[in-house]
Amino acid sequence: MGQEQRMKRRQRKKKIRFTLFGLVLIYIFFRSVPSLFAIGLKTELPERYKAKDIIETEGIIIKEEIVFTADGEGEIKLIAKEGERVPVGAKVAELALIGDTSQLKERLEEIENKIEVLSKTKGENSFNNSYESNVNEIIKEIQNSISQGKYGLANKLKDRLSSYSKKEADIYNNTLIGSSLEALEKEKSKIENQISNSLIDYCSTKAGIVSYKIDGYEDKYSINNLAKYNYSDFKNIENKQTVISHGASVKVRQPIFKIINNFEWYILIKIDNLKDIDSFKEGNPILLSGKDIIGELRGYIERIGVEGNKGILLCRFNRDFYNYYDKRHIELDIIKNEYDTFKIKKRCIIEKDGMKGVYIKDISGIVKFRPIEIVSEDDEYAYISTGDKNSYITIGEGDEKFRTVRLFDEILLNPANVEEGMIID
Repeated sequence: MGQEQRMKRRQRKKKIRFTLFGLVLIYIFFRSVPSLFAIGLKTELPERYKAKDIIETEGIIIKEEIVFTADGEGEIKLIAKEGERVPVGAKVAELALIGDTSQLKERLEEIENKIEVLSKTKGENSFNNSYESNVNEIIKEIQNSISQGKYGLANKLKDRLSSYSKKEADIYNNTLIGSSLEALEKEKSKIENQISNSLIDYCSTKAGIVSYKIDGYEDKYSINNLAKYNYSDFKNIENKQTVISHGASVKVRQPIFKIINNFEWYILIKIDNLKDIDSFKEGNPILLSGKDIIGELRGYIERIGVEGNKGILLCRFNRDFYNYYDKRHIELDIIKNEYDTFKIKKRCIIEKDGMKGVYIKDISGIVKFRPIEIVSEDDEYAYISTGDKNSYITIGEGDEKFRTVRLFDEILLNPANVEEGMIID
């Protein structure tokens, strides 16, 4: 009997051992299942990214442009290249006239009239050769008359002296005196040759960039009207550029090219909501980017115009003009602020304990949750705060700080298949 009881006791113990062993195996299996799923999970490092707080808008480029028009009907020959910067006096184009020289003849008549008036004035100026000696002589006679008590004669001499002074003023105040008779004679000869040869040279009157692209807005959007532009100037503006090509036929007074000052230029920027720029001041720097801006463009706010709750920014620039010399209406972004962020995929983000965050794999392969602060986002990516110098952020209104994502943290791309504390190879 005692032996039978011992046998039963041993069997019971074996069953208990097997049961416990089985339970341990089952526990290990279920604990290992998530890790088995996690094997081969992809991770990705965060990417440094400069996030921007922007205003999407549009602008009109305003330039100092001198437009040259055809003096007659003919065929144009282009000498300077499109976009080339030329000095003063450089030959830009040449026009071979076809019959009509009326514009040149009008100019010739105008010059001849000036020469005639100047020639008369030049003869009249011979008066001045003896002017100083005559004045000195009259002054002496006045002094002698006074010393001799001949006051009546002295008064007459004073009137005579005044007439000399008035005569001199009349001559020197003539507006044609400043013109050079010799220069006019040269210009007359040049135009006479052009009429006889039917060939006109066009030279730059200022240094600048040559463009054969004419949009018809050269006078409307001019630096001479900077103080007048406002929000309504953005109505009905369209790109209607005409390009003058080598050998093209042109008509009288048709624009053929323009010289553009490349040292200083402006962009008139449309503002649909003045609240967007409530921190902007005249004289402040401004930074632009966007669809039609190459890289980033820096300038200064010259004027802020207000029309109700809308307005304009008139901004001045003195760099990178070559990228915009042939443009008028452009799409751009005003960069209000820039932030250092990490760029991560939105599908990595989960919510845990009321906080948004991501799972990372630390150096030991342990999965950990890292809270994040989203600065901005688009369809595919979220741009998150890098935190303070120790990579800590504050979430909500509390003072508690949380460790956030760091540059070399491996972010799990499929957070649904893992949980915090899991070990990943």
